[in-house]
Amino acid sequence: MEQLTTYRAKGKEIGLIFLFKYDLDGNLKLFEISEGELNGKQMKWLFSETNFPANESIIKAIWMKDEKYTKVFEINISPADLSFESGWIIYNHKLAKQDAEKSFKKMSEAEKIKFFLSLVPYERYLKTSGIAKCHMATYINKRYYDNEYPEAVSTKNFNPMIAEFAKSKTTRRV
Repeated sequence: MEQLTTYRAKGKEIGLIFLFKYDLDGNLKLFEISEGELNGKQMKWLFSETNFPANESIIKAIWMKDEKYTKVFEINISPADLSFESGWIIYNHKLAKQDAEKSFKKMSEAEKIKFFLSLVPYERYLKTSGIAKCHMATYINKRYYDNEYPEAVSTKNFNPMIAEFAKSKTTRRV
């Protein structure tokens, strides 16, 4: 479950409603036409390079401030849920809830965003390293969300001497 900020752009005169969902880094994760259908002219306008809000900064800086867009669209924002309950569900290690909640409440909003952004790399790191998952309170108190987890652990051995040694150890002599 990823934390997404949703922008609902409702056409004031046209019967269209667009949903743009961005992750906490501002990258577009989902675009949906929830009401209405685009005609050819509208498609050409929306999907042109200058109009389509491919990242959150475009919708904030242009769609919500430029009169050209504010005349046509009414935009509502549903921010990402940065609550303890959503963090508890996403972290998914349901031990020591009171300690975790106490630690979570002390965090600033910036730290909470870092916390949510770090969960996917942390999970990937745990799978590849075989290390056990710590309690959520420990993760917060020791600031594990500040760690830079490796993208992928490579298991291939490129040293020919070690490869030859490993091969000789695995072949049986009869």
